[in-house]
Amino acid sequence: MSFDDTIDPFLMQLIIVPFTTIGLGVLLAVLTKKIFIGPLATLLLNLLYEVWYSLYYYPESELLLTPYNIIFPLISLVLSAMFVGGKRAKERSTSE
Repeated sequence: MSFDDTIDPFLMQLIIVPFTTIGLGVLLAVLTKKIFIGPLATLLLNLLYEVWYSLYYYPESELLLTPYNIIFPLISLVLSAMFVGGKRAKERSTSE
């Protein structure tokens, strides 16, 4: 029994994967202070999850990528811009 067998697929696909991939992407963007790192990290993490999932559960079928590979990075881009842009504006206002 693996870790994924104990978690409901609905919960995994709609809660855990989005929050993890988007959250880590935004966190990396904030830490590096570069907005484009967020969507890039989110895309890579989601692609890794989808490749792993399809190879683990459906090894005989071909790899099918979902529209989440566009949606999640867009959400990450908006959040990264808000957090990094807000942090930059706050640093500018405190230095003046």
